[in-house]
Amino acid sequence: MKVDLRTPPSQPVAEVVRFAQRCEEAGFSGCGFNDAQMFFRDPFVVMSQVLQNTTTLRVHPALTCPGPRHTSVIASSAKTVQEFGPDRFELWLGRGNAAPRMVGLPQLRVGEMRDAINKMRAFMAGEWNVYQPAEADSDRVRLHHGGGTPVPIYLAARGPMVTRLAGELCDGALLTCPPTPDGIGKARGWLAEGAARVGRQVADIHEVVEVRCLVRPTRHQAVRAWSPNLIPILARPTGEQWLGERGIEYDIAPIRQAVQESYSKLQTMYADVQHVEDWDAAEGLAEAIPFELQAAMGDRMAVLGDPDQVANHMLMLSGIGVRHIYMYAVETFRLPEPERQGFHEVIAKALANTPG
Repeated sequence: MKVDLRTPPSQPVAEVVRFAQRCEEAGFSGCGFNDAQMFFRDPFVVMSQVLQNTTTLRVHPALTCPGPRHTSVIASSAKTVQEFGPDRFELWLGRGNAAPRMVGLPQLRVGEMRDAINKMRAFMAGEWNVYQPAEADSDRVRLHHGGGTPVPIYLAARGPMVTRLAGELCDGALLTCPPTPDGIGKARGWLAEGAARVGRQVADIHEVVEVRCLVRPTRHQAVRAWSPNLIPILARPTGEQWLGERGIEYDIAPIRQAVQESYSKLQTMYADVQHVEDWDAAEGLAEAIPFELQAAMGDRMAVLGDPDQVANHMLMLSGIGVRHIYMYAVETFRLPEPERQGFHEVIAKALANTPG
């Protein structure tokens, strides 16, 4: 089984490169570098440096969005990075989360993603007239360094419409579904439906399953480390509905006020509560939520535990045909050293004899 690691480039480039080298030594197949301009170093610059300083590690943005970045800019950057590792670079795309939202731009619609993928693929191939200049002596334009080996395009696939689009147009799909047999089964069905629309074989689309997880020395520590993610959910008016839909029976009335107060404090840590700069302080705020509720909610959202527990979940996924996992740790502003270490010491050995 191949495993890639989410690697937020929130530290100096040289430090991120050294971490990527250690990921290669640990046995990871690849690293995904987040693209959100207010939080991270530019991932295309980082990926170029990583490719120059590793030998087998694959790299990809995780994810880049054709919203803040124009499709022609993404295409040019992708072809440039590819020069440093022609067989080790993939272009992973998404409809946008923090990158557009934090600068007042909307998430791309499905139709806009279709148009963006088609344009980027054609422009990277060196085709003419993908774009029309507003004012120029010639109405013909192409990417001068386009052509050559195609850049593989992957799409983050959440829900039926986007997953079908990945099946139609992309070389690979990042299935961002629950990492369970039922969740993956549904996503595979949608992917196959999209492939069938255009006469493709779903086996020709590389499948990567996103597994949101935290590895810590104990399960208790992993649950606690995940707990800041729960505050915004319980602070919403729909908090009880969220619990009910996931089969969690818990009366949150006694903790509602404390959770609201924690949420207000969480919002002061950064404008985006999904990207908290002081994660330890956020864990402290989450103490308003009883541990048993933290554990129940966390288990519905991620794989939380010690290295053996996380490895066992990955082995279960291997048993249903998963051959490639994107290991998505939670923190934005610290490199995922616990996950790297847990993989190196335990998980990689447990997966050594799995297909992939």
